[in-house]
Amino acid sequence: MLTAVAGVIGALVIGSWVVVAWGSRRRQPWLLSPLALLIVVLVAVDLPGWSFIPVALLVAGSFAELVLGSRESPAVRTKDPDAPLSTERWAAAVAAPFRVALAEPWDVVARPTLRRRYRRLLERQWAVTDRESLLAAVHALLEELHSGPSLDLVVDLNAGSAWSRLPQDQGGTATGERVRLTVDQVARLRVVTGVTEADETVIIGAYQWWKSVHVIRLVSGGATLDWLSPVETQTLLRRVASDLQRRYSSWQDLSTAFHAGYLLWPERGAGADQGGTDGVWTALGLLTEDPQSPWNLLPWDMPLERVITESGVPSQQEH
Repeated sequence: MLTAVAGVIGALVIGSWVVVAWGSRRRQPWLLSPLALLIVVLVAVDLPGWSFIPVALLVAGSFAELVLGSRESPAVRTKDPDAPLSTERWAAAVAAPFRVALAEPWDVVARPTLRRRYRRLLERQWAVTDRESLLAAVHALLEELHSGPSLDLVVDLNAGSAWSRLPQDQGGTATGERVRLTVDQVARLRVVTGVTEADETVIIGAYQWWKSVHVIRLVSGGATLDWLSPVETQTLLRRVASDLQRRYSSWQDLSTAFHAGYLLWPERGAGADQGGTDGVWTALGLLTEDPQSPWNLLPWDMPLERVITESGVPSQQEH
């Protein structure tokens, strides 16, 4: 009787552990596999009483992963630090804040371990549920960037507020409501824009091109979910990279625009943990300040590779 009870409990605990480990972004949960094996062995050799010890340890380890795994601090991680420079790697660096916020490698476009996260993310933010809706969202974003107006972000450093407007030569009309900024956000903007303590206002021009990051996120999600072929992925990433290289002249310019656009983004802080920390905002600081971050190591104006189709000819979709 005790053996049967131990077997049922052991099976339930092992099943729960597998679910937790599979859903985790970290490898640590899989290190508990010897405990699962030990449970099976002890039940099999008719030592059910002893099996409750590894059962308890496996329960504790799974619970710890549920708590700690969801609170992992942002970190700049690279899967292959020695990988050759490529257009795909360059584009991945542009969207690095969203991977750094998860303590995931920034240099991998298709990330199978994030499949479930991408499914939820794409549906929640863009109502994307399949290849067709993904391509529609990508092209809508690109169309908005290319046909929409150029926008300035005006930051009142003393009042701690920011708002979007048309450039002065286009009337300077405000295009959105004012956003209140925290002391930390104002301090960060002073750093990335290079203004002095005496400056009261800073204007960040053409900041709307930071939205190219979302195109890269969509493409990364599509590649991860096998909705885009390698050629389609490379072609879209090359187009985004080309657009950004024409609009900005350095990673510092991108960082400034990213900070500005992120502050006005409606989804800002949506991924904050229970402690109230905005992981992407923290990641932006890491990428801007860390000497080993891709924003401080990769050349901004690197030549972009031509995309070669499976037939061995250059893609005709490049822009």
